[in-house]
Amino acid sequence: MGRMAEMRLPSPLRRALAQHARDAWPEEACGLLVGVGGAPREVVRLANVAGDPLRRYALDPLEYMRVEHAAERRGLGVAGVWHSHPDGGAEPSETDRRAAWPGWLYVIVGLQGEGQHCIRGWRLVANEFVEEELHAEQS
Repeated sequence: MGRMAEMRLPSPLRRALAQHARDAWPEEACGLLVGVGGAPREVVRLANVAGDPLRRYALDPLEYMRVEHAAERRGLGVAGVWHSHPDGGAEPSETDRRAAWPGWLYVIVGLQGEGQHCIRGWRLVANEFVEEELHAEQS
């Protein structure tokens, strides 16, 4: 497989993702990444409307549309989706793969124990997830 792609995910966004994941525990947290040209500049938490939020996530479609339209009015767009894996790793599941859209950035926050977390990014390429290295440069 090809070289891992790279993306900047500034420290304030990393902190926001980790906090949203901890706040939602033991349920999965989820939301959108808003930015320019596929590069995230903001993290937006949406309601998890999945039937089993302890094991799955589903974005609220009305909230999604509201965030997308608000972003477009500011010259931004949806750069991807994020969600958490409570008490799990930051690797995508088979369910994540089946629900993913090609080309989008998927950020997963894995929570392990007391505040420990791991944040990793993925893109669906040819029906398989390829990891995207997330650099934590300050913005």
